[in-house]
Amino acid sequence: MDSLLHATVEGDEAIVLKRRAMPRYESLDETGDFLDTQGFAPARFGMILGTGFGACVRAVEKKTVVPYGSIPHFPVSTVEGHEGNLVFGALGDASVIVMQGRIHLYEGYDARQIAYPLEVMRRFGVEVLLLTNAAGGLNPRYVPGDLMAVRQHIHPIGDKLMGDLTSDTTGEPCYDASLRDSLHEFSIQKNLFVQQGILAWMPGPSFETRAEIALLKSLGADAVTMSTVPEALTARRLGMRTAAVSCISNVWTGLAGETVDPDDVVSTVESAADRCADLLTGLVGADGPNGPDHADAPDHAGGLGGPDRADGPDRSVTPGASRS
Repeated sequence: MDSLLHATVEGDEAIVLKRRAMPRYESLDETGDFLDTQGFAPARFGMILGTGFGACVRAVEKKTVVPYGSIPHFPVSTVEGHEGNLVFGALGDASVIVMQGRIHLYEGYDARQIAYPLEVMRRFGVEVLLLTNAAGGLNPRYVPGDLMAVRQHIHPIGDKLMGDLTSDTTGEPCYDASLRDSLHEFSIQKNLFVQQGILAWMPGPSFETRAEIALLKSLGADAVTMSTVPEALTARRLGMRTAAVSCISNVWTGLAGETVDPDDVVSTVESAADRCADLLTGLVGADGPNGPDHADAPDHAGGLGGPDRADGPDRSVTPGASRS
């Protein structure tokens, strides 16, 4: 079992029992009614903060913070580095609902429970979803601390775990090109270098084997995580426009005996959290409180903005490790 999960779940009977007793969508109104009493109101933007990104919530003003465990029927995050708060507030002129910490399939939840928080956001009118995650670098041109805008994703295994999330056969992309274009423009303005790549999803909680990394590289993945893709699939089903940003927490070289320290993963992401917060705040400002006319923008290969860096994939097999 992953050490982060092991440290927080083992022996925590209350959380396990709540997880097993989780009701389905018929409880959505009860959840929403409770959040109404806590000061939540309609919001256009939703945000999910992954491992190490919790400090991004500092950018939110006029905050109302409610622990997941206090919200009726809401799944509880059990992984270290995920604070487990639902936050309502403002980024500039726009209202936003933020998950400060996410829910993972490997915690024992099913696909519909993973989708439940997004259903709650949609009840409050969220149209644009911004996702963050820590990801292991598969592209050797990446370095720890890089930010990567997700262009596409792949999930070679785990369809049964995702259940109904993979039932959408419309062929519509999960990641909105116009939002990615806004990220590109804002990164240029702020001189922030942002990679652009393909994100692979693996269910976790263990790190990938060398054979699994070889498979992901052969499929064209630039980074791998244990989250984000189920949420992006849910958002597409709900009609949300989605952008996702990964922080490259580590890039394995394939040297014998190489390991990943979870504390290093968290500290690497935390060191990039302020840059990511600037990027997401700029994206919210660019998209506006009411939304632009958002015809799809042209794709940008390689990196987005900032100082020159070598870009483009190198498909040699280099083991990496994922986070969430």
